[in-house]
Amino acid sequence: MSANKTRLRFDRVEIRQESPDLCAVDVTFTFSGRQLSATATRNNAGNGPLMAAATATIQAIEQAVNGRFTCVLEDLDRVNALGKDLIAVLVDVNFDGRQFQLFGSCQITGDEVGASVKATLNATNRFVELATRG
Repeated sequence: MSANKTRLRFDRVEIRQESPDLCAVDVTFTFSGRQLSATATRNNAGNGPLMAAATATIQAIEQAVNGRFTCVLEDLDRVNALGKDLIAVLVDVNFDGRQFQLFGSCQITGDEVGASVKATLNATNRFVELATRG
């Protein structure tokens, strides 16, 4: 199977203000020719929109692999490493009855919410490939 079919392609992310305190983040991906969307809501302050984007990404990943593994966002932070600003995520995965903790990151080049989505994909792409092998 080619890499295009075993990885989610990030299409777009949209932030909606749900209330003065809450935002909803909608993410859309393409996977094996089908479109996947997910939404998560978090507090509008601090890392809330970034956490919502990562959580929605995890929901879409679980859809893509038909529940073959489950994920929970353990932590997310903005970090500076080697002079670059990054979004870093820590994702707990339950795969085939075993627990794993995965790290992913993405350099911030303007869109922090998009970087949060990409950092989450960076953490989970290998497990998506494993779960979708025929």
